Amino acid sequence: MDREAENRGMVAVVGPFSGPRASWGELLSWGIDAMAAQPVAWETFDDRGEAPTGLEVARRIVDDGRFAAVVGHFNSDGAALALPVYRAAGLAAVLPLATRTGLLRGQDGAAVRLCPDDTGQAVAIARACRRTTRGRLWAAHDGSAYGRRLVSLMAEADRGAMVVHAEGAKSLTSQAAFAPGDALALCGMHHQVAALLRGLRPDNVPDTVVVSDDCDIPEFAELAGSVVHRVRVARMAGGARGRVAAAFAATAGALLKRPELRGPDLLAAIRQESVAEFGASGDLADASPGAGWEVVPVATGSATPVRRVASAPVPKGESEPLRCEIAVVGGGVVGSAAAAEAAEAGRSVLLVDSGLRGAGASQVSGALVRAFEPDDVARESAIEAFLRFWGGDGAGSGGFRRTGALTLLGPDDVANAEKGVACLREARLPAELLTPAALAKRWPDINPTGLAGAVWEERGGYAVASVTMASLIGRGARAGVTRLVPWELDRIAEGPDAAAHLIPKPGRGYRPVMADAVVVAAGCSTPRLLGDRLQELGRARTKRIRYAIFDVGGRTLPTVVDLTTGVWGRPDGRDGFLAGCPLPEWDVPPESGGRVTAAQVETIRQRVSPLLPFLARAPFLTGAYGTDLFLPDGPLLRRVPGRPRTVVAAGWSGGGFKTAPAAARRAAAKAEATLAASGGGVPVACVR
Repeated sequence: MDREAENRGMVAVVGPFSGPRASWGELLSWGIDAMAAQPVAWETFDDRGEAPTGLEVARRIVDDGRFAAVVGHFNSDGAALALPVYRAAGLAAVLPLATRTGLLRGQDGAAVRLCPDDTGQAVAIARACRRTTRGRLWAAHDGSAYGRRLVSLMAEADRGAMVVHAEGAKSLTSQAAFAPGDALALCGMHHQVAALLRGLRPDNVPDTVVVSDDCDIPEFAELAGSVVHRVRVARMAGGARGRVAAAFAATAGALLKRPELRGPDLLAAIRQESVAEFGASGDLADASPGAGWEVVPVATGSATPVRRVASAPVPKGESEPLRCEIAVVGGGVVGSAAAAEAAEAGRSVLLVDSGLRGAGASQVSGALVRAFEPDDVARESAIEAFLRFWGGDGAGSGGFRRTGALTLLGPDDVANAEKGVACLREARLPAELLTPAALAKRWPDINPTGLAGAVWEERGGYAVASVTMASLIGRGARAGVTRLVPWELDRIAEGPDAAAHLIPKPGRGYRPVMADAVVVAAGCSTPRLLGDRLQELGRARTKRIRYAIFDVGGRTLPTVVDLTTGVWGRPDGRDGFLAGCPLPEWDVPPESGGRVTAAQVETIRQRVSPLLPFLARAPFLTGAYGTDLFLPDGPLLRRVPGRPRTVVAAGWSGGGFKTAPAAARRAAAKAEATLAASGGGVPVACVR
């Protein structure tokens, strides 16, 4: 056990790690892994998705006495039984996916819930059905308490005549006579709803079928059978994975900054760390009908066909390779986004990543987001990314916080800034050029000495990195990306017909991968993999990036980047400010983590406080570090000469987060172009 993590207070993670709903528990395991770089201790408890077991687990957690908070309890009925136990013990509870209406009623604010409730889901399902149906709306449940409640809420929400049918596949198949234009809503647990679908006769399936949110996992597509391609599913906006990530990020953030907090004080800190806004009860603040829900096609996940490259002999001693059209190397923000883009374009995609704790920089990124860049090429990518991902109404579900963004200018930066502001305005992104006097008046906490002005973007801000990553991974899973994690790559060799043969490190037991084309978005590992094919990578260097988070006592600031000194910072939660500066730590191993030394904090403080004087005495809360790949001439995003067919996307030098959506689209498009030129492949069985 990590002593520092234990001293911060352990967190109990409760969910279905076994049983028929274990696929949902995988989200909790992923959430723990996503926090691996931070010194917080997590311990799992399996409630099997059963309410009585959830109550038993709650009592064990309270009796144990080591825990500062609880995250999980996806089963709403189990959460309802467990919450009074936690409240009596003064234990903070964070619920990412428990959707039962009225769950927090009477809990005296002893929990927070990061998801909308089932009343909104019922409205969303009924609306989706009514938009497409010309006939009757049928609603059926699987016999579970959850399914029954949801159908009842649908009956209350829907003003039209609804046919509420008894549960059971046999009953639904034999008695329901669907007419053309009818719609069917199926509510309940994913494995039982899948059974209801399988029980429908092929000639007795309504034109419109919508299933409840428990079915929003790839396993549902495998269980439901061929009819699933005619089915849509209700889900929380942005997907469940993002809600789980937000719960872990908020809990970790509160404990990292103020490890001594417990009970209501800790819960208040968790609320402050969250990207969501809450009401007094702990529910989400937006309670408008249907808020926070969407109805989308069913996630196909690993049921998506993977296509075969040309037949190839397997080297002696190796197992038969997994085969796909596009392989993506690297599970960071650019790699995950590129994989999703390629899959959404209809290609079969495998993403491979080592999954080594502390190896990636994306999870600890400062993740500043803005559209302005002084360089023309970088600005084009930043604007595209902002329009495609960060600036939309649903950006909050991807972890984005809109705080506004300031880019501080020196005398040599003003001319480019005027041009850049004009470009942003042409793209309909609000931006203005401020004088030093206007800057000082609007933000008196910023020292304008030596500045020639600033670019202000009211729609800029920052992302909570783990939540954004969760959103991208969920998007990829929905499109059919198959992730192989952990999977450590030894080298990329040439296969038949210029295909890429990804050879894993020996002794790990991984199957090799054969792909028509490969996108290498492997960050600091890129020079090792492609250095003999790209001269530019010979000049690549790794650099350590460190930041510290200070208590700023309620000051309100935007994100800040100073082009004259390289100092940068942003808000972090409600009371924190994350600050960093250029440090001469070059040619270092690719590591990341959640610790900075007192000497490192003092260095950051000294470099940053001339611009932000209040940080000279602000209490230090926590910090982190990562490693980026720097290239003298900027990022590489292009086809690699020679064979196998390879696209490289690397070297963003700390700026990859804000431009990742644009970089991913371009990387996927380049891989698509190489496949189109080579003739593609033919469908084969799914990857297993």
